[in-house]
Amino acid sequence: MRLKITKPSIAILAILIFFKLSIAQPVGYYNGTEGKSGEELKTSLNEIISNHVDFSYSFAKNIINYADADPENPDNVILFYLQESRAASNYGSGGDFVNREHVWAKSHGNFKGIWPMDGDAHNLHPADASVNEDRGNKDFDNIQPQGSQHPEALYCYYTDSTWEPGPKTKGQVARTLFYMATRYEGEGDELDLELVDHNHTYPSALHGNLDALLQWNRDYPPSDLERRRNERVFESQQNRNPFIDHPEFADFIWDNKSPSGIEFSEFQMAPEFPSINDELTVTIKIEGEQALQAITLFWGNKYASEDNQANMEANGSSYSATITPTGFSPNELLHLKVSATSTDSVYTCHASYRFPEKINPESITSISEVQGTQQASPLLGQEVTIAGRITANYDYSFYLETNDEKYSGINIYNTVTRGKVGDSLIVRGTVEEYNNLTEIGNISYIYNYKTNKPMAPKVITTADFSEEYEGMLVTVNKVSFQNGGQTIPEANTSFTFSDQAGAGVFFVSSSSRLVGETLPTGYMNITGVLSQYNQTYQLLPRDKNDFQLLTDYREIPRAAEFASIYPNPASDILYIKSSEEIKHIKIFNLSGQLIKNIADQADQISVSNLSPGLYLIHLISSDGHSDYEKFLKSR
Repeated sequence: MRLKITKPSIAILAILIFFKLSIAQPVGYYNGTEGKSGEELKTSLNEIISNHVDFSYSFAKNIINYADADPENPDNVILFYLQESRAASNYGSGGDFVNREHVWAKSHGNFKGIWPMDGDAHNLHPADASVNEDRGNKDFDNIQPQGSQHPEALYCYYTDSTWEPGPKTKGQVARTLFYMATRYEGEGDELDLELVDHNHTYPSALHGNLDALLQWNRDYPPSDLERRRNERVFESQQNRNPFIDHPEFADFIWDNKSPSGIEFSEFQMAPEFPSINDELTVTIKIEGEQALQAITLFWGNKYASEDNQANMEANGSSYSATITPTGFSPNELLHLKVSATSTDSVYTCHASYRFPEKINPESITSISEVQGTQQASPLLGQEVTIAGRITANYDYSFYLETNDEKYSGINIYNTVTRGKVGDSLIVRGTVEEYNNLTEIGNISYIYNYKTNKPMAPKVITTADFSEEYEGMLVTVNKVSFQNGGQTIPEANTSFTFSDQAGAGVFFVSSSSRLVGETLPTGYMNITGVLSQYNQTYQLLPRDKNDFQLLTDYREIPRAAEFASIYPNPASDILYIKSSEEIKHIKIFNLSGQLIKNIADQADQISVSNLSPGLYLIHLISSDGHSDYEKFLKSR
């Protein structure tokens, strides 16, 4: 994560054009949904697609510029309602500028600024600004022949409260709203979004009209472009829109339909990450009342491809085939289709897999080699291939780390391709230094091996803030903030915190998940990535779960406020300014141990013999009033 200053960024879209992408629809992604319908299916899908990698609304523009890129011109995007190609750089308000359309209008429930709802790229599309303004927060419904034809988006019709998109976007609108109503069920800070069979739903967390949406979903199935978009958002957020992969789910949930015929389950591929020309085995369980005549595995480099095929052998209700796909290149998609043929029907199940590069382990450079032991990397300017597990995701960067004790974390900058915290990644890029922060930029290859084992943070003190732990996930115990109780603003802000070893800087960016939260008071353990800006090491929080409040280190209530102390921090003399006569002064450390006990009246105290750290001073007036103040003893 870049801090304190905005460096002119290389256009992220230009970088993406050259990405060797790593993610495809995993084999077995929807295992566990078979045979379910109604709320049971909706709940199962919610469990699959929740807890995705989230981004701010501001950064989501980069994701949709990639997801909705014009196949003929990657510098352009396809506008949602107009279905025209326009320069992705032309963002603005009104007229022919491009802006971001919330298909589920954010005013339906008012989730502006709520993570991850506001920046969920499955719900965002690039749109012509004036068309987007005219759509506003209208519900969706069939309008023709009533209503008015839009003067610019000629296939769209509208009334004062409803909007009918054109045929190329009707199905996309429906499947987007199905996703939102399934993904957001009111957990944590999220709203519970629901679809209803009527209009005029604003400002409730509802959207209509469900009957029209279900019909659009049936009449306008996913196109190759919509499926490509789903893959690309998945590369960033690590979750999919199930209704693009399985449009029939919508009828199972909202139209009282039930799965019939046969059921596919326990879809698996072994090995999980084969290389090109490796032998692999595909296994699937197929059950149902209908007699099956043939089970065939098809594969190729396109969706629903039937370029190659193999009969699947039965073992009870499980079927398997062992194949050796040939003719593929690294990073190319292998599309799989299992076809089960009965007397009168054909049932299919799809998945895809992206082949990794075959990388010699000896060609992987360790993160500690990249970091080196000095301020600047010894490999500055060189292209390297590294491996590690994700410890933190931010808008423009994420951090990788290995199990080494020191020099084992690093920033990966300017990429929308991600993994979840705990995933193991291979990354290739160029070693760079940005204001003394070592990072990997100009990313040319990323592959996610999906370990999903979060890295345990290293426990250190503020005295350990140094190059040794740069880029690593750390925890600092028993700290207190100088500005505890303050609301974290929507601006790049640094806060000072202290432990018994000294003081540190806690940096929150303007796009942080913590914006609008209250900086905790009292004593706590805090976790974050140790980053650097120039000569200052800064702790970067990930979200509010990085605060662990300590019940045994409670904030002492102030019975009166008749005194103040200065300077704070103090190195030699601590001065006391009071409106009442002070007769007793006590100084405690964070463990509650009495360090100084002064029974005489004083307006200054020597603290030169105290160790650096945070202390509590208790001032008692001649009238028996007490005042408590925290102060930091600097080095």
